[in-house]
Order: sequence, then C-alpha cells, then structure tokens
Amino acid sequence: MNKELLYRFFEGNASVNEEKQIKQWLDASEANHRVFFQERKVYDAILLTTRGTSLKQKRKVLLSPWATGAAAAIALLLIVSGLYLLIGKDSTGPYNTLFVPPGQRINLILADNSNVWLNSNTEFRYPSSFSKKNRTVYLNGEAYFDVSKNEKKPFIVKTGQGDVRVTGTSFNVEAYSRFNSFETSLFEGGVEIYKNEVKLAALKPNEKAVLSNNGLLVVSKIEDTDEYLWRNGLIAFNNKQLEEILLSLEKYFDIKIQINSKKLPQHTYTGKFRQSDGVDYALRVLQRSIRFTYERNEETGTIYIR
Repeated sequence: MNKELLYRFFEGNASVNEEKQIKQWLDASEANHRVFFQERKVYDAILLTTRGTSLKQKRKVLLSPWATGAAAAIALLLIVSGLYLLIGKDSTGPYNTLFVPPGQRINLILADNSNVWLNSNTEFRYPSSFSKKNRTVYLNGEAYFDVSKNEKKPFIVKTGQGDVRVTGTSFNVEAYSRFNSFETSLFEGGVEIYKNEVKLAALKPNEKAVLSNNGLLVVSKIEDTDEYLWRNGLIAFNNKQLEEILLSLEKYFDIKIQINSKKLPQHTYTGKFRQSDGVDYALRVLQRSIRFTYERNEETGTIYIR
C-alpha cells in the first residue's frame, strides 16, 4: 500500500474511492492489518513531536526513509519529554496526547478499532491500550466518535464539563474548556451524560444535549446536521447570527475576535466555508451578506469587528 495514500487517509483527506481501496486492502490479509497499525503508530508519533508544524510538513517527515525505523526512538523521546502521560489506576499503559492545529482536522483509529475524528484546535488524550474495565479518553475540543461495540467495556469520554459513556455508538462531542462549552449529539446507539458520577441525561438517536448559560443540560432534537460537516473540512452555518458564527471561528482558528459595535445587523446567515481557506476568507465572505468591517492587530492576533 502506498504510504502517502495511508497518510492522506489518516489526515482525513482521502477520497471516497481511496477509502474503499484501503478497506479492500485491509480485508485482504492480517499482514495488511499489521502494516496499517504500524504506520498509524509512526504517524501518531510524528504528530506528537511536531505540535506547531503543518500537516504538509509532517508528511514530509513521515515519508522520509528513517521514519519507520525511528518509531521506537520517537516513542522513547515522547516518554522522556512528558508528552506521554500516566493517568489513573485503570491505565494499562501511557496516554498519548495529540493536539490538532487550528484550521485542521485529524482522523484517528484507537486500540479497540474505534474511529475518531478530531476537529481544529482540539487536544485529545488516549491510551496505547485500554484497561480491562473500561475505555477512557480525554477531550478538550471537538470530536466525532464511531465506537466499537463492547457492552462489557464502556467507552468513556471525559471533558472538563462532563463525561459521556457508551458501549458502542456514533456521536459528536464539543467541549472546549476555554469557552466552557459542552454539547453531545447522538446519531446511532445510546449515550449517557454524567457530571461528578451523577447521571444528567440519556440520549436517543437524533437528540443532542447542550449546556446552557445557567448550567443546565438541555436535551432537544437535532434540527441541523450541517454543523457536523466539519469532518469534511467544512464550517457550516444555518440561520445563525453573526455573533454565533464569530464564536465558532474563534474555536476553530484559536483566535480572539472582539466585537466593538452594538449596531451590527441582527439578521441571520446561512453558508459554508472550508477550514483550509482560513479565517480571513470566511470574514470576507460574511461581509458580502452582513455589513461590517474588521481589522487584525498583528502583534496580538486579535480581530476587531466594527
């Protein structure tokens, strides 16, 4: 299998036909499975050592002749530097800490074959192997989970605002600690939401739970699925006010946007942007429909909306 194709798949940039090609290759033999997960480990190791580097630059490192042979040395370096963390009594091994740079996204396959998509500006901690009692991961940001079913071994997503527990299901969690946000959306199966071991809600498919400003968890139907298109590299808005859109841009691009005008138009906006186009492109597109001006402070990076 072509390594560059595998790395495009890990980054979430493979086409539908390429994904089918990889699946057929995986189904062909156990040896292919072993190669796949070996390359996955190398890919993860490079990501962990180059937090401030673009995916394009990381891929150059991955395709270099020494990458596979240096995997063990990289892992040792990570342990020494503290990027692997030992957490809790249930841990069977060190946790990997993975950070997704602003404006990018990453696809990750866990030790139990659960599939995880990580959104921009997200920190994710996961073990090399899960404990005998549960499968626990830590999230600060946004992720989409397609969890392998195992009723005897619950899958737990821990965030600063609450924990999500499942045995096998597809769901999205948005929990950025900087914004004190928490939203869990369920597509298949069932999830339970806890806070300090107290059960707050149980969701059914096509339901979501959102932490309100007063600290209450509000459960409602999923009305708009476009907001989950971030897995395809899209930031989508459906009848959202400018303030809501700017908040999302802050989360995805790790920037500070300050609104200085109280006279901004109050009508809503519907549209889509590609994350790869960047925040300035998104703001210029918004200006075509919503009348406002903006400027960026080059020293602080803050964007001022007027």
